[in-house]
Amino acid sequence: MASLSGKSTLTTIGVLLILHSTYSCLHYRSLAMAALSDTSSPPLDVVIEVFLGFALCLVGQLLCGPFHQVRTSGGSLLGRIQKSRAEIIAPAYRTRDFDLFTTRVKALSMAKRTG
Repeated sequence: MASLSGKSTLTTIGVLLILHSTYSCLHYRSLAMAALSDTSSPPLDVVIEVFLGFALCLVGQLLCGPFHQVRTSGGSLLGRIQKSRAEIIAPAYRTRDFDLFTTRVKALSMAKRTG
């Protein structure tokens, strides 16, 4: 049986809090509809529970493991004005989708020059 670490326990508790807050909000709305009162906003305890659950999920995921390095090319970002944007390069063992992302800037600039 796999044991849960403290970090994944934080995330699990956060998810359970968020799920409980959704159930509480739905229950509140059903009671408010039956009483024909205003249901435009959820009660304060539900909002606090959602934020607390989100914070626990965030902290649990941030503590999960080591961060991967991101290298930038194109010079230093601190203290210099760059003439071109820095290109962000993902590690080779990760997905390359981010590196292959391009926009239509080159095509539009070429069209402006020829047209």
